[in-house]
Amino acid sequence: MQPDPLLSQAELDFIQDLQQGQQMELNVPSPGLRVQGQQVTRELLTHLIGQEQVTLHATVDNQQISFPLQLVEDEFHTVHLHLGSPEIYEDGPMLRAWRLSLEHPSLLRDPLGKPSTLWVRDLSFNGMLVEVHGQHPAPAQFDLDFAPAGIAAITLHGELRRRIGPALAAYDLSSSDRDEIDRLRDYVLQAHRRAHPELHTQVSS
Repeated sequence: MQPDPLLSQAELDFIQDLQQGQQMELNVPSPGLRVQGQQVTRELLTHLIGQEQVTLHATVDNQQISFPLQLVEDEFHTVHLHLGSPEIYEDGPMLRAWRLSLEHPSLLRDPLGKPSTLWVRDLSFNGMLVEVHGQHPAPAQFDLDFAPAGIAAITLHGELRRRIGPALAAYDLSSSDRDEIDRLRDYVLQAHRRAHPELHTQVSS
């Protein structure tokens, strides 16, 4: 007497179809950036990106956009060219970072969520203009969280650049965590996309 099979033929067919579908998905090419050029040119570019800070620079109308280039090695030890979040500048009498003017000032908080006396009015990838509330003057520096509605808090370090009257101050921004700076740049980039949709194109699949 033959024992009953553990799986029916229908179940075996289903598993086989599932495996074939997964293999087909792995073989589907994904969109990517390919660097063309002579071998010596590619080698020079790879060497420079590996040793120095290299950026891809574009000028559009009265704005300059710089993308940092990085070499990233995947789990198969293949090196890829990675574009970081861009720095966006405005041309004028002097070059300055593109600034987002918030419709409603955003309160800065400490890491425990306690409110500070600083409210963000304008923001760029490397600085901010804040309103100073309360009786205390603008601090010389701060380590606070920027957390507008819709995003997780971004922890930033601010260094006072100058006071502007009794209630405004400008700060230079930095962070010991590179990911926090990248998240700030991404936030500013999304705001720039909304403000200047003509400069951003959607890639259709």
